[in-house]
Amino acid sequence: MHETRFINEIFASLKQRLGQGPVLAKAVVHVRLSPFSHVTAEALQSIFGELSRVEGFKDVWLDVLPLAILLECKNCKKVTSITKKVFACPSCNSANISVQMDKEFFVESIDIK
Repeated sequence: MHETRFINEIFASLKQRLGQGPVLAKAVVHVRLSPFSHVTAEALQSIFGELSRVEGFKDVWLDVLPLAILLECKNCKKVTSITKKVFACPSCNSANISVQMDKEFFVESIDIK
């Protein structure tokens, strides 16, 4: 169900930028997705592809990029920026870590061609 929330956020951004009616321009929506999200990039792209035609955005593509988040090790005190799901400190391999994540997903930009 997270996919629906993200897709609705994408469509709202598109409508705000391109208008409410069918869009004739080609565009690419760049989004960021956390590695700890329950949604995969593939699922998001698939659902967007299906629903974008219904919403009037048939020539709009989705570019899903990883969202860098901070991982803090409570043992060695190192803070590391990660873009893939990890469950241990990359420096000392401790599982005593804290993930600092403000957002799970956001629309970064829309490029109109």
